[in-house]
Amino acid sequence: MPSVSRAHGLCVTALQQVYKTVVVAKLLYASSAWWGFASASDRQNVEAFLRRGARSGLYPSQQTADEITDSAEDKLFDCVLRNNDHVLHELLSKRVDIGL
Repeated sequence: MPSVSRAHGLCVTALQQVYKTVVVAKLLYASSAWWGFASASDRQNVEAFLRRGARSGLYPSQQTADEITDSAEDKLFDCVLRNNDHVLHELLSKRVDIGL
């Protein structure tokens, strides 16, 4: 892919953006839902894929799949927590003020 894209005139920055927004996004789509059920072997394969992208210069981020998934989970939880109209908000337990 990199040599074909470079032959069509894409600069390195554009290639990195395409890799991140297409390849990494498809690879980790909804990872918050399935990452915990993936086997250690599957997780290692995903991590190895990201490392190969980094070695080839397509993935400049040093963020691991674990970190990407954790970040997505935190972002989703924040959205649910802050938005009373979120469809998942009613599933949260009621907040208890312990008055420390």
